[in-house]
Amino acid sequence: MTDLTKILTKVKSGWVALSPKDKSLVGSGKTLEIAMSKARKEKISNPIVFKVGRFDVNFAG
Repeated sequence: MTDLTKILTKVKSGWVALSPKDKSLVGSGKTLEIAMSKARKEKISNPIVFKVGRFDVNFAG
């Protein structure tokens, strides 16, 4: 299991792209297109992508 805490603290909110091989951050942005574009610039054609929310907002469900 990969601890994403250190990776996700670098991102305020939006879309995140991770390398499928070592789970390193290869792109992020406000939109999916921006995150994917940054990942492609890093030569990662099929990254793991997901959307993250702001960490400074509490949620109770």
